[in-house]
Amino acid sequence: MPPGQEQRRHPRYPLTERAAILMGPATFVFSETVDISHGGACLRQPNRFVVHPGEQLNLASPHMGSHRIARVVHISPRGVHCAFDDPIAPTDSATSAAL
Repeated sequence: MPPGQEQRRHPRYPLTERAAILMGPATFVFSETVDISHGGACLRQPNRFVVHPGEQLNLASPHMGSHRIARVVHISPRGVHCAFDDPIAPTDSATSAAL
């Protein structure tokens, strides 16, 4: 593929909303989304929170739901790029407004 060409399976949509990374039953790291698609999301890098590509996270937001398992695929100045283990179905009512 030529450099700069979109390689994602699903189109992404700009979306800024509060998001949480669930670290335990009562431990959350708060962030916000940069964009979202059926197959993943980009989150702003939370302060003092280190994560590496390949790590699994449990995410929550109004559009992702209360518990979405995701894998970190890339870290960039834009944020933490995550791929969902189970893509968001286009018919999920929680995502219909943004997706």
